[in-house]
Amino acid sequence: MPAGPTVHETIDEFLEAVEEGAARDRYGRPFTRETARDLGWYLRGHVGESLGAMSLDDVRRRDVEALVYQLAGTGLSHRRLRALTKSVRALFDYADERGLVRTNPAERVAMPEEDEPQQPPGRSLRRLDPEPDRSLADHAISLALRVATLGFVLTALIYLGESL
Repeated sequence: MPAGPTVHETIDEFLEAVEEGAARDRYGRPFTRETARDLGWYLRGHVGESLGAMSLDDVRRRDVEALVYQLAGTGLSHRRLRALTKSVRALFDYADERGLVRTNPAERVAMPEEDEPQQPPGRSLRRLDPEPDRSLADHAISLALRVATLGFVLTALIYLGESL
């Protein structure tokens, strides 16, 4: 049983707010009728079918990417894949504004290349590991360790070169 609201519940709330003009895009503008129609099509369709039963806070970037790659494999155009990703991003922006999530899993989603409909290795629609996505601090630590390692290697090479 999901701990917080499900994706389905949030989709319904978000689309209702869009229709009423209460939800805004990233730039503070109300959604147009055409955009509202597209949001409903993507969110109630593909997203709701694949992720709808999940708790909103349990959705990770890998889940969104798995959906994108799955749909790419069925022949959905890249234009539509980008629109689907924007729809999920708008949904999670809305959820973030209401304090329902801490991160937006549709940020920086990997898109398949035109000739790459297969899913990238290590990604699946159902997650195998329940660990959350790495935080910005984890990425910063990882980068710092890589830079330090490179510094040690370069220092070792300099000393090795001087000793010869």
